[in-house]
Amino acid sequence: MDRINSKVLVLLVLVVFTHLIFNQSLQLHYDEAYYWVWSKNLQLSYYDHPPMIAYLIRLTTLFSDKEVFIRLAAVICSTTTIVMIYKTTKCLFNQRSADIAVILALAWPLLEGTFFITTIDSPLLMFWSITLYCLARGLILSERRFIYFSGVALGCALLSKYTAVLILPGILLFLVVTPSKRNLLWHKDVYLALLLAMLVFSPVIIWNYQHDWASFAFQFHHGVPSDKQLNLAGLGDYIGSLLGAANPFISLPLLVFMYIKRRQILKDARYLFLLNIFIFVVLFFAYNSLYKFMEANWVAPAFISGIIFLSACLAEYNIKWVYRVAISLVLILLPLVKMPEVFVPRIYQSKIPAINAFMGNAELYRQIKLNDIESGDVILSCDYGNASRGWYYLNVGRVYVLSNFKYSNSYSDWNSQLQLPIKHAIYYCDGNDAIYLDQLKVYFKNIQPLATVGYHNSFVNNKLYVYRLSN
Repeated sequence: MDRINSKVLVLLVLVVFTHLIFNQSLQLHYDEAYYWVWSKNLQLSYYDHPPMIAYLIRLTTLFSDKEVFIRLAAVICSTTTIVMIYKTTKCLFNQRSADIAVILALAWPLLEGTFFITTIDSPLLMFWSITLYCLARGLILSERRFIYFSGVALGCALLSKYTAVLILPGILLFLVVTPSKRNLLWHKDVYLALLLAMLVFSPVIIWNYQHDWASFAFQFHHGVPSDKQLNLAGLGDYIGSLLGAANPFISLPLLVFMYIKRRQILKDARYLFLLNIFIFVVLFFAYNSLYKFMEANWVAPAFISGIIFLSACLAEYNIKWVYRVAISLVLILLPLVKMPEVFVPRIYQSKIPAINAFMGNAELYRQIKLNDIESGDVILSCDYGNASRGWYYLNVGRVYVLSNFKYSNSYSDWNSQLQLPIKHAIYYCDGNDAIYLDQLKVYFKNIQPLATVGYHNSFVNNKLYVYRLSN
């Protein structure tokens, strides 16, 4: 049996260990802190998203809540995604294609992101890739038991993020346009697999039923255009982010080979299987981008099948430089992401606002804890992100977001533990907006500014505004 190329394996191991080491140096992004809070408050589901990420973080933090263990969930998910891309490519095509697929996956910026930030996209990509592998074995290779496995995997993907449902129309299109597979449209195994997926997903349905369908409503309004005012610039932004976030060295050759092999694609069930999923997801978000801003990571699952298709094409055409180019991209990407202060010129460092989210948080909250918090204070913040980072870095117990604040999200479910009126509290926020203070006046008679704490370096200029509240 052919085995993975030794150079490819070494590169994969290098990338994984690099992330394990450097993930200790970055502080928590507000989304990571938010999902960590979820893991301390386990539920069937949550206001924003399904619960999978909370359960994964709970498992990886059984013995420690340090940042590296929170991010261990991301490393496990991303590594598994690459392994499944490899296995799917190998079972559909050949060893050389599978080796190339691993390198392309490592050079894929969106997957690189899921290596060092634990968000809902990490388990989504993992379970999407597992679902794709099971479907490839079940539908293409006709291994019946894998159709059932795909149902379980799809259910887990839906427990990760609602957009996992977008794999289904792609599969439906594949079955419709592929004569040799059309009989599966009426096969009981397919419908039993769908039933399994719904059973796995049922905790989310139960939670939504108990909470007036809050999560479904939130995501529908978040991801689906509320008006039909056409915005062509939005489509342009979407295409630009699509090409960039996927890496132009992946996205552009993918489009070229889709054109070159357009006739062969129609005759090959493997290509139809991969590209129907890819095209449907890409076009779905392209349409929505005409009316609403689409984030680049939303389309990420599509590129799993896209990378597999591209790898097969590159292997078939025996493009000899593909290894060197792809490996070079990986080796360039790693230090840029992990040590931007070393490799990014200082004049450009302030132009990377995303770095703000990973620096200075511990220092800011340390100042608040030392100088402002008194015994018995209720700790309040203005939104779920600030509250979650405070919950983590203050380490003084629960932090609350009052229900009249716009971005309370899951925090509104926990406000029942607050005893009103609150005698005295500390409030902090990264914005000094007057509307926040007006919202506090609903609950407090006295609002006193205490301090503005800051953290500054060449990358970041973070501030928190602190107030004492009382009645």
